[in-house]
Amino acid sequence: MAQQDTTLYHLRTVEVFGKPAEVFASGSRVTTLDSTFLRTYTAGSIADALQSRTPVFLKTNGPSGIAIPAFRGTSPTHTAVLWNGLNISQPALGQNDMSLLPLNSIGSIAVQHGAAGATYGSGAIGGAILLNSPTQLEPGFGADVLQEVGSFGRYFSSASARYSGRKVSVGLGGYYLAAENDFSFRDYGRIGGPTRQQDQAQVAQHGFTQDVSWQLSDNTRLALHGWYTHADREVPPSLGAANTNAEQVDRNLRLMTELNHSSNWGETSVKAAVFNDYLLFTDNNNHSTTDINTYQVQAEQTYTYARRWSLRGGLNLQHFEADVQGYGRQVKEDRASAFLLFRYDPSKRLDLSLNLRQAFVKGYNPAPAPTLGANWLMLQHDQHQLNLKGNVSGSYRVTTLNERFWQPGGNPDIKPEQGWSYETGLRHRYTLGTLQLESELYVYRMLVDNWIQWMPVTSSYWSPRNLQKVRSQGIELSSRASTTLGDWQLAATGAYTYTASEQVKAYEGNQELNSQLAHVPLHKAQLGADLTFRTWTLLGNLTHTGLRYTDNSNASSLPGYTLLSLALHKKITLGQYQFIASVRSDNVTDRAYTVLENMPMPPRSLAVGLRFVIP
Repeated sequence: MAQQDTTLYHLRTVEVFGKPAEVFASGSRVTTLDSTFLRTYTAGSIADALQSRTPVFLKTNGPSGIAIPAFRGTSPTHTAVLWNGLNISQPALGQNDMSLLPLNSIGSIAVQHGAAGATYGSGAIGGAILLNSPTQLEPGFGADVLQEVGSFGRYFSSASARYSGRKVSVGLGGYYLAAENDFSFRDYGRIGGPTRQQDQAQVAQHGFTQDVSWQLSDNTRLALHGWYTHADREVPPSLGAANTNAEQVDRNLRLMTELNHSSNWGETSVKAAVFNDYLLFTDNNNHSTTDINTYQVQAEQTYTYARRWSLRGGLNLQHFEADVQGYGRQVKEDRASAFLLFRYDPSKRLDLSLNLRQAFVKGYNPAPAPTLGANWLMLQHDQHQLNLKGNVSGSYRVTTLNERFWQPGGNPDIKPEQGWSYETGLRHRYTLGTLQLESELYVYRMLVDNWIQWMPVTSSYWSPRNLQKVRSQGIELSSRASTTLGDWQLAATGAYTYTASEQVKAYEGNQELNSQLAHVPLHKAQLGADLTFRTWTLLGNLTHTGLRYTDNSNASSLPGYTLLSLALHKKITLGQYQFIASVRSDNVTDRAYTVLENMPMPPRSLAVGLRFVIP
């Protein structure tokens, strides 16, 4: 087993510089979600985790609706989502619905704040979400079964099994979710605001994951990853609108193979993937289908010299085949991008990164996206460590297929969006015995040019236009403390973000300058606490989302809201087996709120679960 561990780490020697997501991100803010939190909320979605433990704002239109992330005052299309290093954003829409991605399918989640076009390609203007499959490093066999029952007709079941040997490791998992979402709410879209029950928000989801890894030789490893999700959900109407019995079916299949080889020339990685994204939307008047196959290949070579510098060069190729009813014809497109990432540590106190990416799309080639970043350990004394960080980053977004090919309204002359981001920050670490305290303060400024917005052309259809230049600037402050006191383990997190996102130039359309963009909260704050005593664990999350304007003229707004969630777990050990009983409550204070206008969210809910673990 010792030989296997040595080989696995030898294949990733570039990680001697730090966490994988931070290797070529000097000066950037990169956070990794706590693994304990992810295991505790395994019955939830990635949307739940991002909402509770990151400053990312998620736009959602209800418990059965979509949940799309937006970083630093940008739009959801300005967020890149990568799975095992490959972009999985839906080509027609340029975004991902986080409510369809369950936490039990993910091994780790990292978040890159700010522009990262050179590293992650198209869409990484506001930030990037980095998802990785579970790794099977523990030898032998293990299994996990979970059943959770909750309010409003919610049932969640999952099961997984893993095996890891000297040469081969295998992991399999599946889940099923059903929810009526038949909660009561005040319907202010009707005279008198009567209380009624939600009757158009049912959802049924299921899916599976498969991860297989072969150690072909001491220097070569082959991995196969599979991820399938299926969701059938009703789409609730907004308050005051007629019920059109809208329903949406989403099917997503992601298959990937990855080959890693270590030699005197460094680390070679080749990834090949096939993704299928299918969407069916129906209501009383419409029937629309989207069926897109994406074929993707990425090859990269990394060379590391004496732990002083590391150079990674690569090429990414994509081919889309889109059969979309709204296009009126089948659309095919090829995209390519070449990238070069360089990390240099001139001393133990300073690390630098210089990255560059150029994308190639026929007729829509964006400008090159460079990044220059630095991280300097400016103070180290006793238990204190203070780092000064900063970077300048370029980014871009290639226009989506819908923006160019939708009929009527698609705009073949649309230009790709371009962004520039400037940020600087301080990271302070304090260690005293078992007490660890880490705090970060970042200030950023971002400009996005050729911002795309859909505008009405006639009363019957809309069309996308490069309408404006947007400036987003703000402050991000976070802190985490942890300690161990005998049988007690305590951890606390706190975060605050201030985001001012405004249109500063209009190329056509309304001149709504220097006003906060719609659905961008100026203030967002979070508090989290994890407390463990022997076999008991208590987790709490308090999040506050400030006022959001519902239009760019700032004429109307939605009030801010504060949500509290609590979870209690008890671990019971019987021989080598474990049972984990849990009780969880969301929106504990029973707050009535909406994230988007006229879309009520659930009141207080309760869930109980039992998990069986073979370690």
